[in-house]
Amino acid sequence: MSKFSDITGPALERALELVNNAGGNIKHGGSSAAEWLKTGAAIGAMKTGGRAVTRVAKRNPTATVAVAAVGLGLIGYALYRKNKRDNEAIEAKSRQIAQRRRHAASVTDETSDIGSDA
Repeated sequence: MSKFSDITGPALERALELVNNAGGNIKHGGSSAAEWLKTGAAIGAMKTGGRAVTRVAKRNPTATVAVAAVGLGLIGYALYRKNKRDNEAIEAKSRQIAQRRRHAASVTDETSDIGSDA
């Protein structure tokens, strides 16, 4: 006879409950398993790409420096364009506010003309 054949009563109920919980977790854990698989694949692709880039960089250091310079230039240009666009938006808003103020100052009070002989 095995040790497990003697399990009866509350111990058997508890064991069955634990087995059912484990089965339920496996069923519902499928979506997270897919996410883990995607994450693992992404990490593997990064490692492989990193190795390839390292090999190319060791064989062609001049090209690596040139690509890095072009990349920095593109990033700098993108930041320049973004700042220019943001500043233009601020300038347009300030022009609108100035026009409103000028318009409000030039409008005469129509009620002041009532009763005057001017």
